[in-house]
Amino acid sequence: MLLLQALAFLAGLAALLATSITLLPPAQLHPFAGGATLPLMLAGILAFAGGYFFFAVSGSRTLRSAWRRRLAVLIVLFQLFAGGAMIYRYPEPAALGVMLSLLCVSVFMFTSFVWPARRDPGYRPARWRKRAEDGMPLH
Repeated sequence: MLLLQALAFLAGLAALLATSITLLPPAQLHPFAGGATLPLMLAGILAFAGGYFFFAVSGSRTLRSAWRRRLAVLIVLFQLFAGGAMIYRYPEPAALGVMLSLLCVSVFMFTSFVWPARRDPGYRPARWRKRAEDGMPLH
């Protein structure tokens, strides 16, 4: 689990660095959303990175908590819709390469942390063994 959380942290750093390096300069040259292009791209980049940092910080607790799983589902859905919108609006090869890899990591984080939905079993008392059969003294 720790390895997956480290991967989520690295994906968050990649979302901050690689996405800003590849998407922001061309977005300034070719505004596809008008004057709000740069703020929308920055908000999307920060949302992607924030989602990965959420998995890095609380990934192991996500399996045991229902509200964290719901929040993680919302984060991944937002990432998928925002990434799909960025790919649809800005079909440059560099943007496709970065966004598709980030979307693949988002799906991987979903299948690692949210999909299993395992809960740790509650406290179960151990069975009482018969001491006479084990060869142990009764006192």
